[in-house]
Order: sequence, then structure tokens, then C-alpha cells
Amino acid sequence: MCYKIKFPFLYVIIYILLIIIKLNHGNSKLNYNKTYTHGRVYNNLVHTVNQYNKKRSKKEIENKYIRNKNIILPSSNTEGRNIYISYLNKQYNNNNNNNNNCYYKNNTKKRYIKKKNYKNFYYYIYCFNTSTNSTFLQKKINIQNYIYKKILKCSNMSILSEKSIENVISPCEKKYKLEDIISNGINYDYRKINEKSTTPFIQVAPMINVTNRHFRAMVRIITKRAQLWTEMIVDNTLLYNLNNLEEHLGFDNNEHPIVCQLGGCDMNSMSEAAILVEQAGYDEININVGCPSTKVANKGAFGASLMKNPEQVRNIVYEIKKKVQIPVTVKIRTGVDNYDSFDFLKTFIETVSSVGCNHFIVHARKAWLKGLDPKQNRKIPPLEYYKVYDLCKLYPHLKFTLNGGIQTIQEAIALLNGYMPENYNNNNNNNNDTSNFIQIDNYNINPLNGIMIGRACMENITVLSQTDKLVYNQDIPSTAYSRRTILEAYKKYLEKNSLFYNLSSSFELLKPVLGILKGMPGHRIFRNKLDTYIRNYTSTLPCSEILEKAIADVDHIAPGCLDLPLHDYNLQKEYIKNY
Repeated sequence: MCYKIKFPFLYVIIYILLIIIKLNHGNSKLNYNKTYTHGRVYNNLVHTVNQYNKKRSKKEIENKYIRNKNIILPSSNTEGRNIYISYLNKQYNNNNNNNNNCYYKNNTKKRYIKKKNYKNFYYYIYCFNTSTNSTFLQKKINIQNYIYKKILKCSNMSILSEKSIENVISPCEKKYKLEDIISNGINYDYRKINEKSTTPFIQVAPMINVTNRHFRAMVRIITKRAQLWTEMIVDNTLLYNLNNLEEHLGFDNNEHPIVCQLGGCDMNSMSEAAILVEQAGYDEININVGCPSTKVANKGAFGASLMKNPEQVRNIVYEIKKKVQIPVTVKIRTGVDNYDSFDFLKTFIETVSSVGCNHFIVHARKAWLKGLDPKQNRKIPPLEYYKVYDLCKLYPHLKFTLNGGIQTIQEAIALLNGYMPENYNNNNNNNNDTSNFIQIDNYNINPLNGIMIGRACMENITVLSQTDKLVYNQDIPSTAYSRRTILEAYKKYLEKNSLFYNLSSSFELLKPVLGILKGMPGHRIFRNKLDTYIRNYTSTLPCSEILEKAIADVDHIAPGCLDLPLHDYNLQKEYIKNY
């Protein structure tokens, strides 16, 4: 008698897949023919198994570490690194030689598990800082075919894949204070390298509904040298308004150097719009490949969504450069959605630079096009400054500007001098700990071309007040001495347009001054009074007189606040303390 057996094929397939996954887990191989240029590894412990199935020597039994200079680490620079070897079944013991910068976990012992009949022989590389924070980066590397394999379990280690080991930064042990870094302004060597270029160090980021003509006029009152940017202008906005280009492309002569940022995804319309920009007199054209706005990236199919298609960006740059003579740059993120590996970022840079684009402005955060709005995309994705510095070293023939998270001109100077905040990559990116900085290795290979500051100067425009002195070694404009001198100079700008305005244009004209008192007494009073006066007096008073009334209210509430010198931070702190 025959019985029909129902075999559970689905369970068999799942079981086979699980076995395959278990066998292949962690067996990634390191390509030793590849030159690793941007993995910085400090105080490495390289643990190896005994190559031959023999009894251990006395040195092994005594847990002595043997110095070995023949190990090839995945880094082009091995200077100052400590390399050690240990063997199978070795125990950690906190009574060992403490001069070897080795890590011993107190009162605990770790044993390696010895398994027979394994064909592969592995090294373990541990990269860690010798400070009190024992954070480990672990990499298992297949070196040669031998008979052992060891397994190490450690709860406070994070395992790196082969793809990401070259992206690791282990910071220098020495920490620097911000005051020491900025005491002499921009580093002389950095300045010497960039004297040949007219590209400014400090750039004011393009911000929609912010960096209009009035805001740029306000910035020019404070700094004469910072590079100004327009809001993003969509290509078709220019092409469909040929009779009204002054509204979109107009600017004053004192705004140079000035960059016009274009948005679009069609190379033909972008190149036609670029011709109009050049004819308007702009110094540079920038292509927006970093905006995460839903309207821009999803519906418009440009902005950050273009990062997914490097070839399309390359074609746009190529068409624009064929038709204009002024420089063409690209503003990007470090990644978008799941396209966030360093390999992808390198591929993007190489693809776009192949047609002559030699300057990239990098917002050092990835962008999530779905699930996060533009405001969240400026806060939630962690900062990745190290990627920008690594790009500088990989491509010394290209220029890179760093953008994202910079709150003060002092921080900008530190970054320009090759120092990075120690705890910049915490989850709370808006409250970075800038008390300690670490130095970037080999920064002199290709220093940052510039720093871009965005929301910080929108919220408090006085952060730019020391730019000309600290960055360009020039005198600060007399109009930037105090908050009162800035407001008085802006009043003169408003008086040039002596006609009455409607409600919307009055808000637009006075919006740049709203944050001038941020962090000081009278800030909230100033904003509230200004809003009230705009609503009540727009039809009867020009904007300059509305501003004058708000200034008088601040003088009544916080006498002397507007006259405090912007360069004297201690005096401002003392005023706040005694208010």
C-alpha cells in the first residue's frame, strides 16, 4: 500500500537558508590590494590564533604581548600606532603590562573558543581611544588559510563591516579648547593655500523665504567679505517670467561675491536658466542637490532626490558649463534615504566632477525624503563631518565646503583650521558639546575651502559680526560695532524705499531684524512690538519709522542693551547676569 507523503518544502527551504546565513556570517574579506586612505586607526590590538597546532610558549602562557611590525593595517598612515599580537585561548588579565596601551577589563576574563576543522585563520583588530571612554570598533579579517577560527564575544564592541572599516575615525588623544584654536584666527598655512583663490571662507547658506534681497542687505551691513547666496530659484520660474527677471534675480552691487542657486532636473531648462543668471551678473551658479522638501524632492523630482542619479546631475552640470563662463558648483548631502554609504558618496563626487565641477558644498547629514520634513532633516540625521574631511583627502584637486550644525563664527574657524568638536555626532545635534575639539589627521593635504552657516545667522544675525576680523583679517565695518549701529544702518536701507507698503511686504522687509536680540534682554519685547506695529501702522508709517518705534521700546525695557559692543562677549554676559 502506497501513501502520499506531504513534504513541508517551505520549512526545508527556510532551514537551508538559516544554515547558509549561519555559515557565512562574518566571513567578509578585506581586500589587501586596495589602498585605504581614510581609515584612521589608533592603538590597535591585533589578536591572532597560533598558526600551528602546537603547545604555547612560555611567553604566551605569561600573557606577554609581542610587538609585530609586519601586520598590514587598513590605513595608509601607520605612524604612531601600537600593534600587538596575542594567541588562541588567551585570557585578559588586569595585572599585565600596563605600558602597552592595552585594554583590560577589571575582574573579568575572556576566553576564546577553539574549534577544530576550520580552514580560515583570522586576525581581530581593535581600534580604540586610550581615554576613559572605552568604545571599541572591531573588525574580523581573513588573512590566510589555516586551521583555526576564534570567536570573541564582547558586549561593549560594535562590529564593523568590511565596507565601513575604511570610514572609521578614531580621534586623537589630545583635546583642544576652542579659545586656543581661534586665538590666532585662520591657520597661516591654510590661508597661504587659499590666497590663490578668490572663493570666500564663509558662506551664508541659501534658505527659502529667508535669503532674499533684504536679508542679504542686512548681512552686508555686518560683513563685507562673506559670500552671499540667493534663495533657490526654480529654472522654470525664470523661463516663464522673462519680463520680470528683476524680481527674481535683482541684487545690489555691494552684494558681491554672490551665488545664485538653481533648482531643476531638466538639463536643457537648467542650462537656459543659467544663461539668464550669468547675464544678471552673478559670480557663481550652484545646483541644488540637497533640499529634502517634499514639494522639491518628490513632486519636483529635484533637490535631494537627484543624488540618487549622479549621471543626471553630471549631465546638468555639463550642459550648464557649455553655455556659461562663471563657475558651476553643486550643493549636496552626505546621502539620501538608503543611499548613504561612503562608497556611494565617492561615486557621486567622481561622476559629477568628471565634467569639470570642482567645488562641492556638502551638508554633512543624510536626508530622509519620506518620514521627515525639512525641519526634522536639519536636526534628526546625525552630523557626519568626518566624511567631508575624508573627501578633502581623497580628492585634493577638488574644493569642499562644509555645511550643517555650525552655530558660531568661532566654530567655523575651528573647522577651517582642521579641528572637529569631540562630541559632534551625538544624537542631540542641536546642542553639540564644543568645549573640546580634536585635530584632523593630515588636514594640510586639502583643507576645507569654506564653511557655510545657515539657520544660526537667520536666528541671530550678529553671529557674523566678527567674520571680517577673525576670518579675513580685516577691519570690522563700523556699522557692525553694536546692535544699534546695525539697526540704524538697516533703517537707512529701508528709507531708500520711502513709499508705504502693504502688510505682506512690510513683514518681508522687517523680517531680517527679528533675531538681532536673541539671547539678550528685550528680545521678546522687540519681536512682539515689531509685529504689533506692522499690523497697526503699515498703512500710515514707512517701515523705517516702525522699526524706530520698536527700538525705542527696547531702550525703555533694557537700557544700554543695543549699545553693547558685539566683539566683547564678556561684557554681554555680564549685562545679562546683572539685568
